[in-house]
Amino acid sequence: MLYCTYTQYQANGGTLDEAAFTPLCVRASKLIDRYTFGRAESHAQACTSCAEALADACARIIDAMSAAQNVCAVPCASSVSNDGFSVTFASGALSERLAAEAQGILANALGNDPHGLLYRGCF
Repeated sequence: MLYCTYTQYQANGGTLDEAAFTPLCVRASKLIDRYTFGRAESHAQACTSCAEALADACARIIDAMSAAQNVCAVPCASSVSNDGFSVTFASGALSERLAAEAQGILANALGNDPHGLLYRGCF
């Protein structure tokens, strides 16, 4: 499930065009599913306030992903130097930092999480 539409993304101040938005929205939605253990999809269909919070989180995660992609033109590179041409590749560290940032964005969007979407324990 995609947690936000292009219209919602633009309403939240998103600046990407629709072609760039779509793959990032898929990735952001998968991160939301990862941190909610798949509970967000069914819950968002029943709770409109949580659906709005998830759409907001998805839009913010998309912006964070877009910013991370714009830092370097070389895929999976964490830094590029033009003088002497040096490229440093991230061995998963960049993607995990982005995933941690996405988790923080999601936690902030859900607030006190009254429905336990981020609960990691046993039910």
